[in-house]
Amino acid sequence: MRSLSLALVLALSATALSAQNWRDMMKMVDQDLRTQHYAHARKWSIKMINSMSDHLGTGNDSMYTLALTVAYRSMAEAGLKKEDEAHWYWHVATALYPKLAERDWSPYGEVGAWFAAQKSSETPVADLPVAVPVKKAEAKCPLSAINGGYYQSVTVAATVNDDGAPSCPRLVSSTDAPTLVYAALESLKQWEFQPGSGQYQVTMNFAPPRQ
Repeated sequence: MRSLSLALVLALSATALSAQNWRDMMKMVDQDLRTQHYAHARKWSIKMINSMSDHLGTGNDSMYTLALTVAYRSMAEAGLKKEDEAHWYWHVATALYPKLAERDWSPYGEVGAWFAAQKSSETPVADLPVAVPVKKAEAKCPLSAINGGYYQSVTVAATVNDDGAPSCPRLVSSTDAPTLVYAALESLKQWEFQPGSGQYQVTMNFAPPRQ
C-alpha cells in the first residue's frame, strides 16, 4: 500500500504552497474519516478536489493523489448516507486509479468497509441498449490544463438507470491527465437521459480557451 507521503509526490505544475496545503488538508480529512466527522471530511475533500483541478499536473503520482482525494469524498458521502453520491465517487476514484480498490480501507471503520466492498459489485452489463440523452452539460476545461498547456480528448461512459440518471461512471480512454478525467466525469454526472436502463459512451474534447 502506498503511503500518504508518496501519494503527495506532486507534479511540477503544482505550486509548493498548494502542495503543502494539500498535505495538511489530506491529513485532516484522513483523521475526520477515522473519527466519523463526515460532514467536515466531505467539505474539505471537495475543497481539495477543486484546488487540484486548478493546480495538479499530469502523471501517475498526480493520478493517485486526485484519486485518493476523491475516495475520501466517497467515504464521507457514505458516512452521510448519501448513497448515490458515494457510489458515483467510488467509481470516479477507481477509474482514476484502479488499484485503490485493492487497498486496505479497514482503518476507516464502517465507511472503509463499505468502500472495500464495492470492488466486487456493480459490474457494467455489456448488452444494455444505448441510452438517449435529453440534456447535456459541456465539460469545462480545468485551469490546471489551461496553465499546463495540455489538451486531450477523454472518453468516458456510464450506466443509465431506469429514471434516466447516469451511474457507475468509468474511463474508457487512456490518459495521464487526472483533472481532465475528473472534469469529463463531472460533466457526465449532470447529463439526463430518457428513462429506461441503458449505457452511454461519449468523447469529451478539451481545447484551449477561445481568444
